[in-house]
Amino acid sequence: MPIFSTCVSRWQEVVDIGTRFAENLGKWKHTDPLTLRWFSGFVSRWPELRVLKPRSLEHLRAKAASPENIQRYFTELDGIIKKYDLTDKPHLIFNVDEKGISQCHSPPHVVAGREVHPPAVTSGKSSTTTIIGCGSAAGFALPPYFVFQGARMRQDLLNGTSPGSNGCVSETGWSNSSVFRQYLEEHFLRYIPREDRYVLLLLDGHSTHISVGLIEWAKAHKIILFILPAHTSHILQPLDVGCFGPLQKIYNFECHKEMRLTASTISRYNIGILASKAYTKALSPENLQNAFRKTGIYPFDSSAIDGTILEPSRVFSNDLDVKNSGDNACGPAEDKNTVVHRMADFLAEKEATLISTKSAKQFKKTERKCLSKLTSGRCITEDEVQQAIQNYKKDTSSKNTKNAANKKQDKGPILKEKEEATRVSTVNDSQTAGPSGAAVAHKPWLGDWNSEEPDIEIREEEKCCVCKNFTPDAVRQSSVLQFVKWGKCNACGHWVHLRYCSKTIAVRR
Repeated sequence: MPIFSTCVSRWQEVVDIGTRFAENLGKWKHTDPLTLRWFSGFVSRWPELRVLKPRSLEHLRAKAASPENIQRYFTELDGIIKKYDLTDKPHLIFNVDEKGISQCHSPPHVVAGREVHPPAVTSGKSSTTTIIGCGSAAGFALPPYFVFQGARMRQDLLNGTSPGSNGCVSETGWSNSSVFRQYLEEHFLRYIPREDRYVLLLLDGHSTHISVGLIEWAKAHKIILFILPAHTSHILQPLDVGCFGPLQKIYNFECHKEMRLTASTISRYNIGILASKAYTKALSPENLQNAFRKTGIYPFDSSAIDGTILEPSRVFSNDLDVKNSGDNACGPAEDKNTVVHRMADFLAEKEATLISTKSAKQFKKTERKCLSKLTSGRCITEDEVQQAIQNYKKDTSSKNTKNAANKKQDKGPILKEKEEATRVSTVNDSQTAGPSGAAVAHKPWLGDWNSEEPDIEIREEEKCCVCKNFTPDAVRQSSVLQFVKWGKCNACGHWVHLRYCSKTIAVRR
């Protein structure tokens, strides 16, 4: 009997399916469903079945990894490889990606007694450090490039790292457009072959990887930037498929070993040493070559992706042509093969219902015009794609400017003045130092809203209906920054100072 790949997340779902199938066969007429005892017997009768916990898969990844998208990507990649004569040049095909690591590592598995639940000491809360890794289809790995969190780069952060390692800092510890550009110019160019030949660089479509300036720079240095299809890096990006998984496990083991054998904790001063050890082992020549082979990049193989990985995308497909042999009238004396066919028809009917339900919303959605639509699975250094990106950037910039102007124009004069009063409150005109020790300079545009000769004429309907002033006395006499909130009076329809002239502190919409 074949094993039907029906997604069952727990035994109760199996029991429900078994109950409905038994009713479909006419062998279960009770009102109560089957029990857990039946499930135990079912598993014992089929030893090839086992209870597994499936890996989580994001909705967008499940939807994007369709056979059509994968085939379209391989067709485009094949054309680029042949156009630039890279079919037999694995040393000129690279993949670059970022990997974030934390000082608070995940403890690895340990051997202990059945009744023992040992704790593992970690470093606690920590910042994120990014490793930018790169490797070729020939098995050559560039030295790691670290992005530390901070405002100023210190060279002692790289002490003990792999030879050739480099790094920089960013506000968050993650890579950004300037960091990635700096990586390509100062690190990537230093280690790739410079034989006056084109170099193919595969990377995901993150916004930090796509800019008009970066495309022009890459074309000037004969670097072909090829963007992988959106949300498919888990099956098409070599570093994600074969290297970064082992890197994370090795890094966790190295951190666990460091904290057990020494008295130190994981900090930004030794995270580079531990990450370099994991990087060297994970991005080994064997792992890199297997990763490029498994993703079908080199040797080029459009059928390298396992079809079972693409199965989740079927429920989001608009093609509802699911084979169903219909109802077969089988009596109690039906043989085992007939039951198998009935089971196949039963599961096919459930699958058709699931696909119909998941695909129903697809026709109602409108296509969004975004950058990934232009770059997904495309070579962005090609002239037509580069021109499309430039047009998109230009249209987006003009649209944002127009929206900002319309939004500013729609605001009335009263609302503008109240927003200005909320953003910058009135301070004392004197030059005396405030609580922070810094002198408060006089701002002529703030003025004294209650003076006899105000800088700006305030109409009566724009003043508070209680104190008859635009700025409360407590705020005007204060030497520190305070914000004034306004509310509309239900009695007279005028505006009133919240907290100062009204018992109400905040108003909810």
